[in-house]
Amino acid sequence: MANPTRRYRAALLTPTDAGELLFLPDAVLEVDPQGRIASISDYQREPHAHGLLQDLRGHLIVPGFVDTHLHVPQTRVIGSAAGPLLEWLDSTVFPEEARFADTDYAAQVAHQFLDCCGSVGTTTFMAFATSHPAATERTFEICVERGFRATLGLTLMDQNCPPALRLASDVALQSSRELAQRFHGAADGLIRFAVTPRFALSCSRPLLEGAAKLSEELQLPIQTHISENAREGVETLIEHPYAADYLGVYEAVGLLTSRTILAHAIHLTASEWERLAASGAAIAHCPDSNAFLGSGKFNLGKALAHGIRTGLGSDVAAGRSFDLRRASSHAFDTAREVGVDVSAAALFERATLEGARALGLADKVGSLEPGKDADFVVLSTKVPQLDQHVAVRLAGFGAELAPVARTYVRGRLVFDARSSF
Repeated sequence: MANPTRRYRAALLTPTDAGELLFLPDAVLEVDPQGRIASISDYQREPHAHGLLQDLRGHLIVPGFVDTHLHVPQTRVIGSAAGPLLEWLDSTVFPEEARFADTDYAAQVAHQFLDCCGSVGTTTFMAFATSHPAATERTFEICVERGFRATLGLTLMDQNCPPALRLASDVALQSSRELAQRFHGAADGLIRFAVTPRFALSCSRPLLEGAAKLSEELQLPIQTHISENAREGVETLIEHPYAADYLGVYEAVGLLTSRTILAHAIHLTASEWERLAASGAAIAHCPDSNAFLGSGKFNLGKALAHGIRTGLGSDVAAGRSFDLRRASSHAFDTAREVGVDVSAAALFERATLEGARALGLADKVGSLEPGKDADFVVLSTKVPQLDQHVAVRLAGFGAELAPVARTYVRGRLVFDARSSF
């Protein structure tokens, strides 16, 4: 049964599809019975039109944050054993991911993962599950139950990983197909399946080619890593000598498409930048994990100059926080260090609307505009007179000064600070 129309009164800040930043100090957000935004209005100009309201004055409503890259099975190892990347995978990540052979453990972690997402206002995410089909299935089921907007995939690895995590190519591809057929488009479109090679080093060429064919056949998004670590890049070309560079591996097997999201992209050559842009693929920029593992500094300016869709990723667990506002802070620092000027407003947009564009979801989420789904976050600002400058700072960087009070996905409350913990 549909919910009644609901109205929320608070300050409101959102990017828009028209490229503007809208701030209303006293707004009314109207959500229709289907969980979509019916209207946004200025309460002071139309106070008579709103009927019953949830009065949230003293709070700031912003779009739900869009995390373009993180790992569900790494939830419990945040902050463990700093890099470099390949050694960190061996010492920290792979032993933890091996525990997901136990589906009960996987379910516990999936719930904890979603609790963390909701508590920081992440309503939409693209994430790696583990390489265990049963655990991945359970994670999908929990995302459906909890009402989050999730793009997930079975992590594909058939080489250069521990036996406990290795899944033969034929089994991995068949399991991916079955999961996609069950979950892609589930929950009225909230859930999507992504073809998910971990990275080229952990996948044989037949597995990569099979993954590309599956994505093309079912028109599935693709997520993987590229050029996170310099040694990773060298070893990838030893493993896949048919390619001249890292991007060339994905090109050769058919994985570089407009549906592809590539995480990190730190050590790209000029040619790779040009070809990546021409492909229409997107980038997940993960500044905190890049720093934590000593991987290098991503140049956001190059991505923007090439017109590449680029969102922000927390990259838990190499990223040490689920909060995209902290990722925005790290992105600001990294940009300054590589000589790129970027503003808090631009990074707020990257954590919302630009992230949605990177995932191909900007027609549904990323901004608060009539017709889009009501994915929004209520921040506790407690600022007597909130102006646009302060709102941008709190929405962009103010994780401590403006904690999340509530998180909604398609109008459904998925986190409420009053009832958490």
